[in-house]
Amino acid sequence: MRLKKITAVIATALIIPAVLFGCGEKGKGENNTSEGGQKYVAVISKGYQHEFWKTVEKGALKAGEENNVKVTFEGPDNETMVDKQIEMVENAITKKANVIMLAPLDNKALLPVVQKAEEKGIPVITFDSNLDSDIQKSFIATDNKAAGAVAAKETAKLIGDSGEVAIVAHNEGTSTAQERRDGFKEEIEKNHPNIKIVSIQYSDGDHAKALSKSTDIMTSNPNLKAIYATNEGAAIGVATAVKEKGKTDSIKVVGFDSSDQEIKFLEEGVITGFVVQNPYNMGYLGVKAATDILDGKTIEKRIDTGATYVDKNNMNNDDIQKLLYPLGKN
Repeated sequence: MRLKKITAVIATALIIPAVLFGCGEKGKGENNTSEGGQKYVAVISKGYQHEFWKTVEKGALKAGEENNVKVTFEGPDNETMVDKQIEMVENAITKKANVIMLAPLDNKALLPVVQKAEEKGIPVITFDSNLDSDIQKSFIATDNKAAGAVAAKETAKLIGDSGEVAIVAHNEGTSTAQERRDGFKEEIEKNHPNIKIVSIQYSDGDHAKALSKSTDIMTSNPNLKAIYATNEGAAIGVATAVKEKGKTDSIKVVGFDSSDQEIKFLEEGVITGFVVQNPYNMGYLGVKAATDILDGKTIEKRIDTGATYVDKNNMNNDDIQKLLYPLGKN
C-alpha cells in the first residue's frame, strides 16, 4: 500500500511540470508576440529582385526599429508567383503575425487568404497595389492613375502631341499596372486626339520579357514615336531594346520607378524621363500604420506616398537626388 502511494506521488510530480510546460508553450504562441514581447508585422512584397522592394524594406525596418516592432520582409522570386505569395501569407497567419502588410500580385487571387487572416483576427494593410475589396484596413501607395496621367502628358510633350505610342506594362492582374496603364491611356484619349496607342503588352516586370515585347512592337510599328513602361523591370527592358535597335534618337522612352540602371539610361539619353515613387516612405508609413492599429488608433483608409517626374532637367536637384538614391550612392 505504501509503495502504491509513493508511486502515485512520483507520477503526480512528473505530470504537473509537463502540464505546466505544455500550457506555457501554448500561451506563448497565442499572445501574438515575438521573443522579448515585441509585436510582429509580416511584410510581404511582390518580389525582391528590384531595388524598389529593397528600398521599401529599408523604410519598413526603420519604422519597426522606431516603434519597437519586429518586422519581417519577404517576396516571391518574381512577380508571376501568385501561389507562392499566397503561401507566404498563409505562413504569416500560422506564425500569428499581429498585422500583415501585403502588396498583392493579383487583386482577386489574394482575397481568400486575406479573408482568412481577418477571420483569425489579423488585420491586413495593402501597399503599392491593392485588393479588389475594402477588407484591408488601409491602402498605402502612389496614386498610380494620376502618375500614369503625368507620364502621358510628358510623353505627349516629347513627341509634339502627335504620333504612335505603345505601353509595356508589368503584370496584367496587378492593380498598379492596371492603374498606371489606364491613367496613361485615359489622358491620351481625352486630351491628345492626335496620339494613337498602337499596342499594350505585359512583361511581368521581367527585363528579358520587356525587351522581347518592345522589339516586337518596334518591328510591327515602324512609325512608333514613344514607349511607356510601367515599372522598373519593364523600363529597363524597353530601354535596352530601343538602344539595341539603334532607335534612341527616334523613340522616346518614359518609365516608372528608378534604379541605378534606369538612372544610367537617363544619363545616356536612352530613357527620357521616369515617374519616381517614394518606396522608402511606402515601407515606413505602412509599418507605422500597422503600429497605430496595434495601439488602437484610427488610420486613414488611403495614404498617398507621392510621385515625381524626373528627367535630365531636374535629376540633380537635392530633393530629387534623395528620391533617386534613398539607400545612398554606392
